[in-house]
Amino acid sequence: MNMSIRHKIYIFFLLGSTFVAGGCGKQLNVYPTTQEVDGNIITDEKSAATALNGVYYRFANAGTDYNNIPIVQWYYTNEEVPSQLSGLLDYGNGGPMLSAHLYDAKTDGIDYKWKFGYALVNAANGFLKNIAPLEKIVSADKSRMIAEAKFLRAYGNSELLLYYGQYDDVNSPYGIILHDEFVQPDNISLARSTVGASYDAILKDLDDAIPGLPGKNSIIAYANSWVAKLLKARVLMNRGTADDYTSVISLTQDIIANGPFQLENNIKDLFWTKGFASPEVMLGVQPFNNAAAARWQSYIRYVDYNPNSFMTDLFNNDPRKDWYIQTVETPYGPYTALTKYYPGSTTDIAASSITENSYAFRLTEAYLLEAEAIVAGGGSLADAKTLLKTVMGHAGFTDLSGVDAATTPSEVQLLIVEEEMKNFASENGADWFALRRLPFATVQAMLPTITDKHLLILPIPDAEITGNSKMKQNPKY
Repeated sequence: MNMSIRHKIYIFFLLGSTFVAGGCGKQLNVYPTTQEVDGNIITDEKSAATALNGVYYRFANAGTDYNNIPIVQWYYTNEEVPSQLSGLLDYGNGGPMLSAHLYDAKTDGIDYKWKFGYALVNAANGFLKNIAPLEKIVSADKSRMIAEAKFLRAYGNSELLLYYGQYDDVNSPYGIILHDEFVQPDNISLARSTVGASYDAILKDLDDAIPGLPGKNSIIAYANSWVAKLLKARVLMNRGTADDYTSVISLTQDIIANGPFQLENNIKDLFWTKGFASPEVMLGVQPFNNAAAARWQSYIRYVDYNPNSFMTDLFNNDPRKDWYIQTVETPYGPYTALTKYYPGSTTDIAASSITENSYAFRLTEAYLLEAEAIVAGGGSLADAKTLLKTVMGHAGFTDLSGVDAATTPSEVQLLIVEEEMKNFASENGADWFALRRLPFATVQAMLPTITDKHLLILPIPDAEITGNSKMKQNPKY
């Protein structure tokens, strides 16, 4: 096989990132930090737990900073990239290419989600391959671990499809590469599957995972059955058929009524005080102990990514604006910063441990997806507005007359999507996904920089196009 040197390097990156060695066991507060290329390290339950921890390592986008200090960079790929695309954040060091929607296959940052998604999928595939023949493990524990790995693979594939595939057309040939086995040099170059087949693979993994996952896992950083149901609802909402809307409503109603989670009374307390102790958090991405303050550096000290005029306008008359968006005195001068995660002083800035917490899934998403699905499926606007008002009440709103005044499906949908964008700003990508579910004319009215519908999906990174002769670029790129 002829492959470019660059593509070979990417293969070894995937191989080396799949399993993480060390005797830490399955504890995310002590992420393993050394890596082995050989994936065949599972010999017993302890090594299986360590290997599964390596898959979560990829989910957290963990690594080291420039000083070789362990960091979790979920914020880097799963907060900053989507919120630039949704128009809420600008990148100050090099130009707002993503937020201005001026990207092509070679634009810096276009490959972040691609590398994240396939590194996670490959890690999950390696784990599933190597745990399958293992007999020295309690059956129930093995089943749970397999379910966790399938959830994580589904998550990786869903991110790839929703960013790089024509997610809104199940008949499109522009899906994703479906790797269902550990990547080796002889199987890395594959063609894209259809969008329909991509959705089928993701949903099958989730349907396999849900019955094998616990209702609550050992810590909030590990997957549970309710999170898998919420991911399924997220995926179905983006596929968007009439049957999908019915399923989204059923899934979210089940999560809200029967799950062990509840909305935080005041969402500010979740981010500034309680963190993972909040009853709303369904799956958190935990930082290393005594790690580098990576997100604080990015959002507060250097203000690499900052709220722009679109974000500040969106938050007009919103009670969250006073603590989401503040002027901070940095060593380089005063800057408008995203302080959603930062409870500290704005004049004497200092790192805080809670600032490094990330939140992959929260119960609020179930309420808003249910509301949106009700409207999209032609259901009761009153029911959808009740769900929306519940969420807004927990966000600090006391005057909900604007919701009461909405009388058409399009008006209610817009209010729901705006709340999704604000609630999940720079958090888990829900802001970008929700924006794209609006009619395209509405999207353009909100963000005139999105001049064509093809900009709602990203181009396949240039390195993949040049290194994989079977890969076809997305149209118009």
